[in-house]
Amino acid sequence: MSYRIERVASARSADFAEAYAALAAEFAPRGELERRAVVERWLDDADGADRTYHLLVARDAHGALAGVRDCHVVLDRDAAIVVVYLAHVLVLPPYRRSGLSRLLREAPIAIARRIVGGIGIDAEILLAAEMEHPSADDEASLVRLVAYGKDGFSAISPAALPYAQPDFRDLALREREPVPIPLLAVVRWLGHEGAASLPVRLARAFVSHLHAVFATHVAPDHLADLRARALDALDASGAVEVPLVPLPRATDDRDALALLSPRSIHEHPR
Repeated sequence: MSYRIERVASARSADFAEAYAALAAEFAPRGELERRAVVERWLDDADGADRTYHLLVARDAHGALAGVRDCHVVLDRDAAIVVVYLAHVLVLPPYRRSGLSRLLREAPIAIARRIVGGIGIDAEILLAAEMEHPSADDEASLVRLVAYGKDGFSAISPAALPYAQPDFRDLALREREPVPIPLLAVVRWLGHEGAASLPVRLARAFVSHLHAVFATHVAPDHLADLRARALDALDASGAVEVPLVPLPRATDDRDALALLSPRSIHEHPR
């Protein structure tokens, strides 16, 4: 099956409305999607060359929507690090297991390499994703982890980096306390696939670069609490590298899944 992958150019386009609706149906019920106004602002009010947002749609040969991918590319020129935040990827049911998922995972790599090539520096590229902890009650979460595992991704040990996604709701309107979502910090260090550990400087970049994106719409105090919890754990270890946990290669790989247990998040309370 052949696909056409295109970048959505404007929040005022029909492509945007269709893409956001598809993402909302999948991710909004889990609290894992930014508000529409936030995404519109990312598309139409770019912050500059050092942080760019990319919303991609995949269409089949007949023009029907087949999948959506969005990502942020955050460049730290001084440290020569590029973090590609793989925010969401969605393949609609009729197109699953057709190879589209891999195409949507590869597209951000091409974007990052094009950006790095355009500025003429030799930068390390870290692909960064947030993924649900595996659950026997959620087979889709297992399938996603396996797909990323086969594609060279690992998880930063939850014991080394207690990571949580901030609350994306408009808390000012709801007058509620923020409820962060514990997630796995999943990475692929380009050129170092299969490594058993990740330099702490890149683990810190995972947090700081993603938070640079979240700071555009998340309350500063909520973000500061999550950042401190994650970075304090990294600093407390005193290590120069953090362990990487291989993702499972099959949905019944119980040993690999056990290492990704959410219980390990609570081993390092602040």
